[in-house]
Amino acid sequence: MFHLLSSLSEEEYKLLHKAVRSPIWNTNEHLHTLYVQLKPFHPDFNLSDKHYNKIYSKVFKLQGYDDYKLRRLFSEFTKVIEQFLIYLETQDDKKGRQKQRLLLRALGRRNVYSYFERNTLQVLEEVKEEPYLDVEHFQSLIGLHYGIYFHPLTNRHSKKNVHLHHLTESLDSYYVLAKLRIGSELKNREKMLNIRYENRLEEMVLGELGAKMTKNSSVYQMYKLVYDLFEEPAKIDAFDQLKRLFNQNIASLRKPDQFFILHHLINFSARQINSGKTPFYKEALDLYKTGLSLGLLLENGKIREATYSNIILLGCQAGEFSWVDGFIEQYYSYLKEDIGEDARAHALGLRYFYEEKFDQAVDQLLNYRFSPAYQPRVRIIIVRALLEQFLQDASIYSLLQAQCDAFEKYIIRNDFLAKPRLEPHLNTMRLIRKFAQLLYDREPEKMVSQWLVQELESDKKFISKNWLKAKAGQLAKENSA
Repeated sequence: MFHLLSSLSEEEYKLLHKAVRSPIWNTNEHLHTLYVQLKPFHPDFNLSDKHYNKIYSKVFKLQGYDDYKLRRLFSEFTKVIEQFLIYLETQDDKKGRQKQRLLLRALGRRNVYSYFERNTLQVLEEVKEEPYLDVEHFQSLIGLHYGIYFHPLTNRHSKKNVHLHHLTESLDSYYVLAKLRIGSELKNREKMLNIRYENRLEEMVLGELGAKMTKNSSVYQMYKLVYDLFEEPAKIDAFDQLKRLFNQNIASLRKPDQFFILHHLINFSARQINSGKTPFYKEALDLYKTGLSLGLLLENGKIREATYSNIILLGCQAGEFSWVDGFIEQYYSYLKEDIGEDARAHALGLRYFYEEKFDQAVDQLLNYRFSPAYQPRVRIIIVRALLEQFLQDASIYSLLQAQCDAFEKYIIRNDFLAKPRLEPHLNTMRLIRKFAQLLYDREPEKMVSQWLVQELESDKKFISKNWLKAKAGQLAKENSA
Protein backbone atom coordinates (compact mmCIF):
# COMPACT_ATOMS: atom_id res chain seq x y z
CA MET A 1 0.00 0.00 0.00
CA PHE A 2 2.70 2.49 0.99
CA HIS A 3 4.65 1.82 -2.23
CA LEU A 4 1.54 2.66 -4.26
CA LEU A 5 0.84 5.80 -2.23
CA SER A 6 4.46 6.96 -2.56
CA SER A 7 4.17 6.69 -6.35
CA LEU A 8 1.41 9.34 -6.37
CA SER A 9 2.27 12.99 -6.94
CA GLU A 10 0.93 15.60 -4.53
CA GLU A 11 -1.92 16.43 -6.91
CA GLU A 12 -2.75 12.76 -7.44
CA TYR A 13 -2.83 12.16 -3.68
CA LYS A 14 -5.31 15.02 -3.30
CA LEU A 15 -7.45 13.56 -6.09
CA LEU A 16 -7.39 10.17 -4.32
CA HIS A 17 -9.49 11.80 -1.62
CA LYS A 18 -12.43 11.97 -4.07
CA ALA A 19 -12.01 8.27 -4.87
CA VAL A 20 -12.07 7.39 -1.19
CA ARG A 21 -15.23 9.46 -0.71
CA SER A 22 -16.95 7.94 -3.77
CA PRO A 23 -19.61 5.34 -2.86
CA ILE A 24 -18.88 3.57 -6.16
CA TRP A 25 -15.37 2.68 -4.99
CA ASN A 26 -15.67 2.71 -1.21
CA THR A 27 -18.38 2.35 1.40
CA ASN A 28 -16.09 1.99 4.42
CA GLU A 29 -15.94 5.26 6.35
CA HIS A 30 -12.77 4.07 8.12
CA LEU A 31 -10.88 4.43 4.82
CA HIS A 32 -11.60 8.14 4.72
CA THR A 33 -10.19 8.58 8.23
CA LEU A 34 -7.16 6.46 7.28
CA TYR A 35 -6.56 8.63 4.20
CA VAL A 36 -6.64 11.80 6.35
CA GLN A 37 -4.28 10.31 8.95
CA LEU A 38 -1.75 9.20 6.32
CA LYS A 39 -1.77 12.46 4.33
CA PRO A 40 0.92 14.26 6.43
CA PHE A 41 3.33 11.36 5.78
CA HIS A 42 3.11 11.50 1.96
CA PRO A 43 5.29 10.73 0.00
CA ASP A 44 7.91 9.03 2.23
CA PHE A 45 5.64 7.41 4.85
CA ASN A 46 8.31 7.06 7.51
CA LEU A 47 6.06 5.72 10.26
CA SER A 48 7.14 4.43 13.67
CA ASP A 49 5.22 2.09 15.98
CA LYS A 50 3.98 5.18 17.79
CA HIS A 51 2.47 6.49 14.53
CA TYR A 52 0.73 3.17 13.84
CA ASN A 53 -0.81 3.21 17.33
CA LYS A 54 -2.05 6.77 16.87
CA ILE A 55 -3.53 5.97 13.43
CA TYR A 56 -5.29 2.92 14.85
CA SER A 57 -6.88 4.91 17.68
CA LYS A 58 -7.98 7.72 15.33
CA VAL A 59 -9.49 5.33 12.77
CA PHE A 60 -11.27 2.86 15.05
CA LYS A 61 -11.84 5.11 18.10
CA LEU A 62 -10.49 2.30 20.27
CA GLN A 63 -7.77 1.99 22.88
CA GLY A 64 -4.98 -0.55 22.44
CA TYR A 65 -3.72 -1.78 19.09
CA ASP A 66 -4.81 -4.65 16.83
CA ASP A 67 -2.23 -5.12 14.06
CA TYR A 68 -4.36 -7.63 12.15
CA LYS A 69 -7.36 -5.31 12.09
CA LEU A 70 -5.28 -2.36 10.81
CA ARG A 71 -3.64 -4.48 8.12
CA ARG A 72 -7.06 -5.66 6.93
CA LEU A 73 -7.97 -2.00 6.47
CA PHE A 74 -4.67 -1.42 4.63
CA SER A 75 -5.59 -4.24 2.23
CA GLU A 76 -8.99 -2.67 1.60
CA PHE A 77 -7.36 0.71 0.97
CA THR A 78 -4.91 -0.94 -1.46
CA LYS A 79 -7.81 -2.14 -3.62
CA VAL A 80 -9.19 1.41 -3.82
CA ILE A 81 -5.74 2.76 -4.76
CA GLU A 82 -5.43 0.13 -7.52
CA GLN A 83 -8.80 1.19 -8.97
CA PHE A 84 -7.66 4.81 -8.75
CA LEU A 85 -4.46 4.01 -10.69
CA ILE A 86 -6.54 2.42 -13.46
CA TYR A 87 -8.64 5.59 -13.55
CA LEU A 88 -5.49 7.74 -13.84
CA GLU A 89 -4.28 5.64 -16.77
CA THR A 90 -7.49 6.26 -18.70
CA GLN A 91 -7.23 9.99 -17.94
CA ASP A 92 -3.62 10.14 -19.18
CA ASP A 93 -4.65 8.50 -22.48
CA LYS A 94 -4.83 11.75 -24.49
CA LYS A 95 -6.48 10.21 -27.56
CA GLY A 96 -8.84 8.12 -25.48
CA ARG A 97 -7.78 4.82 -27.08
CA GLN A 98 -8.04 2.86 -23.83
CA LYS A 99 -11.47 4.29 -23.10
CA GLN A 100 -12.56 3.46 -26.65
CA ARG A 101 -11.37 -0.15 -26.34
CA LEU A 102 -13.15 -0.58 -23.01
CA LEU A 103 -16.33 0.99 -24.39
CA LEU A 104 -16.30 -1.20 -27.51
CA ARG A 105 -15.82 -4.31 -25.39
CA ALA A 106 -18.74 -3.27 -23.20
CA LEU A 107 -20.94 -2.53 -26.23
CA GLY A 108 -19.99 -5.85 -27.84
CA ARG A 109 -21.30 -7.73 -24.82
CA ARG A 110 -24.67 -6.02 -24.87
CA ASN A 111 -27.63 -6.12 -27.22
CA VAL A 112 -26.67 -2.85 -28.97
CA TYR A 113 -25.02 -4.17 -32.12
CA SER A 114 -25.76 -1.17 -34.35
CA TYR A 115 -24.20 1.14 -31.77
CA PHE A 116 -21.21 -1.23 -31.41
CA GLU A 117 -20.72 -1.43 -35.20
CA ARG A 118 -20.95 2.32 -35.71
CA ASN A 119 -18.45 3.07 -32.95
CA THR A 120 -16.03 0.36 -34.16
CA LEU A 121 -16.03 1.72 -37.72
CA GLN A 122 -15.49 5.24 -36.42
CA VAL A 123 -12.49 4.18 -34.34
CA LEU A 124 -11.11 2.20 -37.31
CA GLU A 125 -11.12 5.35 -39.44
CA GLU A 126 -9.36 7.29 -36.67
CA VAL A 127 -6.65 4.63 -36.33
CA LYS A 128 -6.11 4.49 -40.11
CA GLU A 129 -5.46 8.25 -40.09
CA GLU A 130 -2.64 7.90 -37.55
CA PRO A 131 0.87 8.70 -38.82
CA TYR A 132 2.30 5.79 -36.85
CA LEU A 133 2.68 2.55 -38.83
CA ASP A 134 4.13 0.77 -35.81
CA VAL A 135 3.46 -2.22 -33.57
CA GLU A 136 0.79 -0.39 -31.58
CA HIS A 137 -0.96 0.79 -34.78
CA PHE A 138 -1.31 -2.71 -36.21
CA GLN A 139 -2.19 -4.14 -32.80
CA SER A 140 -5.11 -1.69 -32.62
CA LEU A 141 -6.27 -2.69 -36.11
CA ILE A 142 -6.12 -6.38 -35.17
CA GLY A 143 -8.33 -5.81 -32.13
CA LEU A 144 -10.87 -3.72 -34.04
CA HIS A 145 -11.16 -5.97 -37.10
CA TYR A 146 -11.21 -9.11 -34.94
CA GLY A 147 -13.87 -7.66 -32.62
CA ILE A 148 -16.29 -6.71 -35.38
CA TYR A 149 -15.73 -9.74 -37.66
CA PHE A 150 -16.20 -12.33 -34.93
CA HIS A 151 -19.15 -10.61 -33.26
CA PRO A 152 -22.09 -13.08 -33.30
CA LEU A 153 -24.35 -10.61 -35.15
CA THR A 154 -21.88 -9.71 -37.91
CA ASN A 155 -22.80 -11.02 -41.38
CA ARG A 156 -19.66 -13.00 -42.31
CA HIS A 157 -21.08 -14.18 -45.64
CA SER A 158 -21.30 -10.75 -47.23
CA LYS A 159 -18.70 -9.88 -49.88
CA LYS A 160 -18.73 -6.37 -48.50
CA ASN A 161 -17.29 -7.65 -45.24
CA VAL A 162 -13.54 -7.03 -45.69
CA HIS A 163 -12.62 -7.19 -42.02
CA LEU A 164 -11.10 -10.68 -42.19
CA HIS A 165 -8.83 -9.63 -45.06
CA HIS A 166 -7.69 -6.50 -43.18
CA LEU A 167 -7.30 -8.54 -40.01
CA THR A 168 -4.89 -10.90 -41.79
CA GLU A 169 -2.86 -8.05 -43.26
CA SER A 170 -2.67 -6.24 -39.92
CA LEU A 171 -1.63 -9.46 -38.19
CA ASP A 172 1.20 -9.98 -40.70
CA SER A 173 2.46 -6.41 -40.29
CA TYR A 174 2.24 -6.66 -36.51
CA TYR A 175 4.16 -9.94 -36.51
CA VAL A 176 7.00 -8.59 -38.66
CA LEU A 177 7.49 -5.43 -36.60
CA ALA A 178 7.16 -7.20 -33.26
CA LYS A 179 9.59 -9.88 -34.42
CA LEU A 180 12.13 -7.24 -35.45
CA ARG A 181 11.82 -5.31 -32.24
CA ILE A 182 12.12 -8.36 -30.03
CA GLY A 183 14.91 -9.70 -32.26
CA SER A 184 16.87 -6.47 -31.74
CA GLU A 185 16.74 -7.03 -28.00
CA LEU A 186 17.94 -10.60 -28.49
CA LYS A 187 20.88 -9.25 -30.52
CA ASN A 188 21.62 -6.79 -27.72
CA ARG A 189 21.62 -9.56 -25.11
CA GLU A 190 23.84 -11.72 -27.29
CA LYS A 191 26.42 -8.93 -27.42
CA MET A 192 26.21 -8.11 -23.72
CA LEU A 193 26.05 -11.64 -22.31
CA ASN A 194 27.98 -13.55 -24.99
CA ILE A 195 25.16 -16.06 -25.56
CA ARG A 196 23.31 -17.19 -28.67
CA TYR A 197 19.57 -17.24 -29.31
CA GLU A 198 17.63 -19.08 -32.00
CA ASN A 199 15.46 -16.52 -33.77
CA ARG A 200 13.20 -18.43 -36.14
CA LEU A 201 11.89 -16.76 -39.31
CA GLU A 202 14.44 -13.98 -38.87
CA GLU A 203 15.49 -14.10 -42.54
CA MET A 204 11.86 -13.83 -43.63
CA VAL A 205 11.10 -10.67 -41.65
CA LEU A 206 14.37 -9.08 -42.77
CA GLY A 207 13.76 -9.86 -46.45
CA GLU A 208 11.47 -8.63 -49.20
CA LEU A 209 8.46 -10.37 -47.68
CA GLY A 210 8.90 -8.43 -44.43
CA ALA A 211 9.11 -5.12 -46.29
CA LYS A 212 5.98 -6.01 -48.30
CA MET A 213 4.00 -7.00 -45.22
CA THR A 214 4.70 -3.64 -43.55
CA LYS A 215 4.43 -1.53 -46.73
CA ASN A 216 8.13 -0.78 -46.12
CA SER A 217 7.16 1.72 -43.42
CA SER A 218 9.79 4.01 -41.90
CA VAL A 219 9.47 2.06 -38.64
CA TYR A 220 10.29 -1.18 -40.48
CA GLN A 221 13.31 0.45 -42.16
CA MET A 222 14.59 1.75 -38.84
CA TYR A 223 14.10 -1.60 -37.09
CA LYS A 224 16.13 -3.28 -39.85
CA LEU A 225 18.92 -0.74 -39.42
CA VAL A 226 18.95 -1.37 -35.66
CA TYR A 227 19.69 -5.00 -36.55
CA ASP A 228 22.63 -3.84 -38.67
CA LEU A 229 24.14 -2.00 -35.70
CA PHE A 230 25.03 -5.36 -34.16
CA GLU A 231 27.04 -6.58 -37.17
CA GLU A 232 30.81 -7.00 -36.98
CA PRO A 233 32.77 -5.11 -38.13
CA ALA A 234 30.69 -2.08 -37.11
CA LYS A 235 28.49 -0.70 -39.88
CA ILE A 236 28.99 3.05 -39.56
CA ASP A 237 26.84 3.61 -42.66
CA ALA A 238 23.92 1.83 -40.93
CA PHE A 239 24.36 4.17 -37.95
CA ASP A 240 24.34 7.23 -40.23
CA GLN A 241 21.25 6.01 -42.13
CA LEU A 242 19.38 5.21 -38.93
CA LYS A 243 20.24 8.57 -37.39
CA ARG A 244 19.03 10.37 -40.54
CA LEU A 245 15.78 8.39 -40.70
CA PHE A 246 15.22 8.92 -36.98
CA ASN A 247 15.63 12.71 -37.26
CA GLN A 248 13.36 12.81 -40.33
CA ASN A 249 10.58 10.76 -38.74
CA ILE A 250 10.63 11.79 -35.07
CA ALA A 251 7.14 13.30 -35.35
CA SER A 252 5.70 10.06 -36.74
CA LEU A 253 7.13 7.91 -33.94
CA ARG A 254 5.47 7.29 -30.61
CA LYS A 255 7.52 7.80 -27.44
CA PRO A 256 8.36 4.09 -26.96
CA ASP A 257 9.82 3.86 -30.50
CA GLN A 258 11.63 7.18 -30.10
CA PHE A 259 13.28 5.84 -26.96
CA PHE A 260 13.95 2.41 -28.46
CA ILE A 261 15.79 3.74 -31.52
CA LEU A 262 17.62 6.48 -29.60
CA HIS A 263 18.72 3.90 -27.02
CA HIS A 264 20.30 1.70 -29.71
CA LEU A 265 21.98 4.67 -31.41
CA ILE A 266 23.52 5.71 -28.08
CA ASN A 267 24.64 2.14 -27.30
CA PHE A 268 26.28 1.85 -30.73
CA SER A 269 28.10 5.14 -30.11
CA ALA A 270 29.29 3.86 -26.74
CA ARG A 271 30.69 0.70 -28.34
CA GLN A 272 32.60 2.83 -30.87
CA ILE A 273 33.97 5.04 -28.08
CA ASN A 274 35.15 1.94 -26.22
CA SER A 275 36.97 0.81 -29.36
CA GLY A 276 38.85 4.12 -29.48
CA LYS A 277 36.79 6.07 -32.08
CA THR A 278 36.83 9.50 -30.42
CA PRO A 279 34.49 11.29 -32.93
CA PHE A 280 31.66 9.30 -31.37
CA TYR A 281 31.94 11.34 -28.16
CA LYS A 282 30.22 14.17 -30.03
CA GLU A 283 27.79 11.75 -31.73
CA ALA A 284 26.70 10.31 -28.38
CA LEU A 285 26.38 13.75 -26.80
CA ASP A 286 24.19 15.01 -29.65
CA LEU A 287 21.97 11.93 -29.29
CA TYR A 288 21.59 12.57 -25.57
CA LYS A 289 20.69 16.20 -26.34
CA THR A 290 17.98 14.92 -28.68
CA GLY A 291 16.70 12.67 -25.91
CA LEU A 292 16.58 15.61 -23.51
CA SER A 293 14.70 17.80 -25.98
CA LEU A 294 12.13 15.02 -26.57
CA GLY A 295 11.72 14.34 -22.86
CA LEU A 296 12.83 10.74 -23.33
CA LEU A 297 15.44 10.67 -20.55
CA LEU A 298 13.11 11.49 -17.67
CA GLU A 299 11.30 8.55 -16.08
CA ASN A 300 8.42 9.63 -13.85
CA GLY A 301 9.99 13.07 -13.65
CA LYS A 302 13.42 11.71 -12.68
CA ILE A 303 16.68 11.24 -14.56
CA ARG A 304 18.86 8.21 -13.87
CA GLU A 305 22.14 8.93 -12.16
CA ALA A 306 24.05 6.92 -14.79
CA THR A 307 22.44 8.95 -17.59
CA TYR A 308 23.23 12.22 -15.79
CA SER A 309 26.90 11.25 -15.33
CA ASN A 310 27.28 9.90 -18.88
CA ILE A 311 25.99 13.14 -20.39
CA ILE A 312 28.38 15.23 -18.31
CA LEU A 313 31.31 12.97 -19.20
CA LEU A 314 30.50 13.14 -22.91
CA GLY A 315 30.03 16.91 -22.77
CA CYS A 316 33.42 17.33 -21.11
CA GLN A 317 35.14 15.01 -23.57
CA ALA A 318 33.55 16.97 -26.42
CA GLY A 319 34.86 20.22 -24.87
CA GLU A 320 31.38 21.76 -24.46
CA PHE A 321 32.03 23.07 -20.95
CA SER A 322 29.54 25.95 -21.01
CA TRP A 323 26.76 23.56 -22.04
CA VAL A 324 27.87 21.12 -19.33
CA ASP A 325 27.66 23.86 -16.68
CA GLY A 326 24.05 24.54 -17.64
CA PHE A 327 23.15 20.86 -17.70
CA ILE A 328 24.67 20.20 -14.26
CA GLU A 329 22.58 22.92 -12.63
CA GLN A 330 19.40 22.34 -14.63
CA TYR A 331 19.11 18.58 -14.22
CA TYR A 332 20.59 17.68 -10.84
CA SER A 333 17.23 18.54 -9.26
CA TYR A 334 15.70 15.74 -11.38
CA LEU A 335 17.87 13.14 -9.66
CA LYS A 336 16.62 11.18 -6.67
CA GLU A 337 16.96 13.34 -3.59
CA ASP A 338 19.36 10.98 -1.80
CA ILE A 339 21.98 11.23 -4.60
CA GLY A 340 21.39 14.69 -6.09
CA GLU A 341 24.07 16.59 -4.16
CA ASP A 342 26.61 13.77 -4.54
CA ALA A 343 26.04 13.64 -8.29
CA ARG A 344 26.35 17.41 -8.66
CA ALA A 345 29.59 17.58 -6.63
CA HIS A 346 31.06 14.70 -8.64
CA ALA A 347 29.97 16.36 -11.89
CA LEU A 348 31.76 19.60 -10.98
CA GLY A 349 34.93 17.63 -10.23
CA LEU A 350 34.72 15.91 -13.63
CA ARG A 351 34.16 19.23 -15.34
CA TYR A 352 37.30 20.75 -13.76
CA PHE A 353 39.34 17.64 -14.57
CA TYR A 354 38.48 17.60 -18.27
CA GLU A 355 39.10 21.33 -18.56
CA GLU A 356 42.57 20.53 -17.13
CA LYS A 357 41.93 22.59 -14.00
CA PHE A 358 43.46 19.84 -11.90
CA ASP A 359 43.93 21.89 -8.70
CA GLN A 360 40.24 22.79 -8.69
CA ALA A 361 39.23 19.21 -9.46
CA VAL A 362 41.21 17.87 -6.50
CA ASP A 363 39.91 20.60 -4.16
CA GLN A 364 36.31 20.03 -5.27
CA LEU A 365 36.45 16.26 -4.77
CA LEU A 366 38.54 16.17 -1.58
CA ASN A 367 36.49 18.81 0.22
CA TYR A 368 33.07 17.23 -0.30
CA ARG A 369 31.94 14.31 1.84
CA PHE A 370 30.69 11.75 -0.69
CA SER A 371 28.57 8.73 0.21
CA PRO A 372 30.26 5.29 -0.01
CA ALA A 373 28.64 4.54 -3.40
CA TYR A 374 30.47 7.50 -4.94
CA GLN A 375 33.87 6.92 -3.32
CA PRO A 376 35.43 4.68 -6.03
CA ARG A 377 34.66 6.96 -8.99
CA VAL A 378 35.58 10.10 -7.03
CA ARG A 379 38.92 8.72 -5.84
CA ILE A 380 39.80 7.56 -9.35
CA ILE A 381 39.38 11.13 -10.63
CA ILE A 382 41.45 12.50 -7.72
CA VAL A 383 44.30 10.09 -8.51
CA ARG A 384 44.08 10.88 -12.24
CA ALA A 385 44.22 14.62 -11.53
CA LEU A 386 47.22 14.17 -9.24
CA LEU A 387 49.01 12.08 -11.86
CA GLU A 388 48.43 14.84 -14.43
CA GLN A 389 49.92 17.32 -11.97
CA PHE A 390 52.84 14.99 -11.20
CA LEU A 391 53.70 14.75 -14.90
CA GLN A 392 54.23 18.53 -14.78
CA ASP A 393 55.58 18.82 -11.23
CA ALA A 394 57.45 15.98 -9.52
CA SER A 395 56.87 17.54 -6.08
CA ILE A 396 53.32 16.10 -6.23
CA TYR A 397 54.76 12.56 -6.07
CA SER A 398 54.28 11.98 -2.31
CA LEU A 399 50.67 13.21 -2.38
CA LEU A 400 49.91 11.01 -5.40
CA GLN A 401 51.35 7.91 -3.75
CA ALA A 402 49.49 8.65 -0.52
CA GLN A 403 46.19 8.89 -2.38
CA CYS A 404 46.89 5.62 -4.24
CA ASP A 405 47.68 3.86 -0.96
CA ALA A 406 44.61 5.33 0.75
CA PHE A 407 42.34 4.30 -2.11
CA GLU A 408 43.70 0.76 -2.20
CA LYS A 409 43.22 0.33 1.56
CA TYR A 410 39.74 1.85 1.36
CA ILE A 411 38.39 -0.49 -1.30
CA ILE A 412 39.97 -3.57 0.32
CA ARG A 413 38.56 -2.61 3.72
CA ASN A 414 35.04 -1.95 2.40
CA ASP A 415 32.90 -4.64 0.77
CA PHE A 416 30.62 -2.41 -1.34
CA LEU A 417 32.55 -3.30 -4.52
CA ALA A 418 31.80 -6.74 -5.94
CA LYS A 419 34.85 -8.76 -6.94
CA PRO A 420 34.47 -8.14 -10.72
CA ARG A 421 34.59 -4.38 -10.01
CA LEU A 422 37.19 -4.57 -7.22
CA GLU A 423 39.91 -6.09 -9.41
CA PRO A 424 39.99 -3.32 -12.09
CA HIS A 425 40.16 -0.64 -9.40
CA LEU A 426 43.05 -2.34 -7.60
CA ASN A 427 44.88 -2.98 -10.88
CA THR A 428 44.54 0.66 -11.86
CA MET A 429 45.80 2.02 -8.54
CA ARG A 430 48.80 -0.29 -8.58
CA LEU A 431 49.56 0.55 -12.20
CA ILE A 432 49.45 4.32 -11.58
CA ARG A 433 51.59 3.96 -8.44
CA LYS A 434 54.22 1.94 -10.34
CA PHE A 435 54.06 4.28 -13.36
CA ALA A 436 54.71 7.33 -11.16
CA GLN A 437 57.46 5.54 -9.24
CA LEU A 438 59.35 4.63 -12.43
CA LEU A 439 59.22 8.23 -13.61
CA TYR A 440 60.16 9.59 -10.19
CA ASP A 441 63.16 7.23 -10.13
CA ARG A 442 64.17 8.69 -13.52
CA GLU A 443 63.90 5.44 -15.44
CA PRO A 444 64.19 5.97 -19.24
CA GLU A 445 60.86 7.40 -20.46
CA LYS A 446 60.86 5.21 -23.56
CA MET A 447 61.15 2.11 -21.38
CA VAL A 448 58.43 3.38 -19.03
CA SER A 449 56.09 4.06 -21.96
CA GLN A 450 56.68 0.58 -23.40
CA TRP A 451 56.11 -1.01 -20.00
CA LEU A 452 52.81 0.88 -19.57
CA VAL A 453 51.54 -0.19 -23.01
CA GLN A 454 52.52 -3.79 -22.30
CA GLU A 455 50.60 -3.76 -19.01
CA LEU A 456 47.51 -2.26 -20.63
CA GLU A 457 47.56 -4.89 -23.38
CA SER A 458 47.75 -7.75 -20.87
CA ASP A 459 44.74 -9.75 -19.68
CA LYS A 460 44.35 -7.49 -16.64
CA LYS A 461 41.32 -5.22 -16.38
CA PHE A 462 41.72 -1.49 -15.75
CA ILE A 463 39.65 1.62 -15.14
CA SER A 464 40.14 4.57 -17.55
CA LYS A 465 42.12 2.41 -19.97
CA ASN A 466 41.91 4.86 -22.89
CA TRP A 467 43.25 7.67 -20.71
CA LEU A 468 46.16 5.50 -19.55
CA LYS A 469 46.95 4.63 -23.18
CA ALA A 470 46.97 8.35 -23.96
CA LYS A 471 49.50 8.92 -21.14
CA ALA A 472 51.75 6.22 -22.62
CA GLY A 473 51.44 7.82 -26.08
CA GLN A 474 52.15 11.27 -24.64
CA LEU A 475 55.31 9.99 -22.95
CA ALA A 476 56.48 8.24 -26.14
CA LYS A 477 55.86 11.40 -28.19
CA GLU A 478 57.79 13.61 -25.76
CA ASN A 479 60.67 11.13 -25.75
CA SER A 480 60.91 11.09 -29.55
CA ALA A 481 60.74 14.88 -29.88
